[in-house]
Formats: sequence, C-alpha cells, structure tokens
Amino acid sequence: MAFDTIFQELRFRNLTVKNRIFRSNISGRFDNYDGSGNQARINWETKFARGGVGAIISSFVPVNIRGRIIPNYAMIDGDDKIPFWRAVGHAVHEYDCRFILQFSHSGRQQDIAGIENEYRRGLSSTGKTESFHGLVCQAMTREEIQRTVEDFAEGARRAQEAGLDGVELHGANGYLITQFLSSAINDRTDEYGGSLANRARFVREIVRAIRQMSGATSTCR
Repeated sequence: MAFDTIFQELRFRNLTVKNRIFRSNISGRFDNYDGSGNQARINWETKFARGGVGAIISSFVPVNIRGRIIPNYAMIDGDDKIPFWRAVGHAVHEYDCRFILQFSHSGRQQDIAGIENEYRRGLSSTGKTESFHGLVCQAMTREEIQRTVEDFAEGARRAQEAGLDGVELHGANGYLITQFLSSAINDRTDEYGGSLANRARFVREIVRAIRQMSGATSTCR
C-alpha cells in the first residue's frame, strides 16, 4: 500500500503518463556509426514499454554531428532521422508508454578521442584543454552559439514531427551545457560568462527556442 502512488497516473501540463515509473537514459551502443538508428534500438526500447514502464527517456541524442559524445548512438541532426524516431515512438506507444528524447552535445568532452565529428576541435564555453582525455577545444563564437541553439530547437521540431512525447536536455556530466554553467570551466568575458545569470544564458536560450519551435505552451508534443 505504501508504494501504490508509483502506479498512479502522472499529469504534466501537456503530457499524461500512465504511472510514475520512468526508464532512465540507459542503453548500449546499438545504432549505426553514422548516427542513423536501427531495429536493435527499437527492440531495446520496446522491451521496457512492454514491461509496463510509464515513460522512457532515451539515451543521449546528439543534436548535431560536431556534438557527438560517442559513436553508434542515433542522432536527431536532420529530417532524415525523423522516420526512425517515428518508428521508435510507434513501437512504445503500442504499450501506452511515452517516449522522451534526451538531447545532448558533447562540447569539448568526448568519451572517445578521435571521433569523426567533422572538426578536430570540440566547441565549448572555453578554449582550455579538456582535462579528462586531454582533448583540445575552442571557445564558441556568438554565431556558433546561436547555431547550436537552433540545432536544439530543430531537434525539438523533428521530435514533434516524429510524434514523440517530449524532450529532455542533457545538462550534466561535463558536457556542453555543463561547460557553460560551470564557473570552473566557463572563462568567457562576454554575455555568456561571468555571473550565474550569464553562464545560464546558453541553456535558457535553448529552452526558449525549443518552446517557440514546438508551441509557446507546449513541452514538445
């Protein structure tokens, strides 16, 4: 009786989940090296939906090729990815399960060095070498920041067109959003650095752009 609450319906503004059991963003490297998805991913997600979870949060989904953390994870960087994510959503919706995409960008921190991310240097809030793997990076220009914000927003549009139920921003574990938020990493002297309000400007712009792209009062659906 003490745990009955977890089986009760959970209501958000624009989303209802049949229970309060969410599968977190855990998964293996099932997808293709080029960032396209495959049946193994669909089978994996469907197992959890069939098991009765209320909602699934995907593994990290890069919003552009330069932001890949590691290969073999499906991306959301182009309209050609919409059919795959639509197939994933359809499979889990068959079991009245919701599916939420977790958007990510590696910034300067990639889990494997030498990934073909189009450029040698990762983009970050700083030009200081990444301390975990020693990977070089470069501080983003304002134009690169705005393009990245747009990539997040375009990812939300694609998720919406695929019929998915929401998006989550990966803002932890040292990746790009963390790199802007952290006073230990972010050494910018413009409007994206310094005070907490300035360091949070990047993620706030992402949230605002996603909301505008998907509807002013919509989470994503």
